[in-house]
Amino acid sequence: MNKNLVVLTLLSVIAWSIWNTPPNAPLAERLATVVESPAGFAATVSVENPPLQHEIAGRPVVRVDDYEFTLVADFQLEARVLGRRDYRRGPESRLSPIDLALGWGPMARDEIVDQVSIRQRGRFYFWRVDSYPIPHAEIVRNSANMHMIPASPEVFAELKRAERDRHIRLRGYLVNVDHSDGWYWRTSTTRNDTGNGACELILVTAVQVY
Repeated sequence: MNKNLVVLTLLSVIAWSIWNTPPNAPLAERLATVVESPAGFAATVSVENPPLQHEIAGRPVVRVDDYEFTLVADFQLEARVLGRRDYRRGPESRLSPIDLALGWGPMARDEIVDQVSIRQRGRFYFWRVDSYPIPHAEIVRNSANMHMIPASPEVFAELKRAERDRHIRLRGYLVNVDHSDGWYWRTSTTRNDTGNGACELILVTAVQVY
């Protein structure tokens, strides 16, 4: 057999193996022992409303292994899943194995979403339209790519049920993360930003997929 063909076949097998390995959340069990889970959802949480966010006084810190999680804000929402991307490699995947592109308000409605092409790559969310069904600013304000950090194995199991066009309710904390080696990850705290740093980093303590 041709040597180059052998190498190509081996690389294909490795790539297939990596791609088909289920995402993993190695910190979820440890986080479940130290993170307080807020109870229930506010009455105003609805797919028609933007996420509900309240800053946490003093920004308490939760420590797990070599990580520090700074709790920035209590965060809860109901949204339509516009896309999902699983991650298995890189320092971020140890914390957040799943990214969800989510939409609410007009970005949860069929007549709008059907006109928006959506994809995710490299921890970013990209969208494209042939013509704007709603203004550009409304698409930005009513959708976001969010990094999910499951705060328990049960939360992780439910997050894995989140597929495109399903609806999801989630609650948790917007967090900033620091590692002892100097690595860090920061959350967005607004729905109006775009580009690098515009994604919400959510320590998810409760989730419902339906």
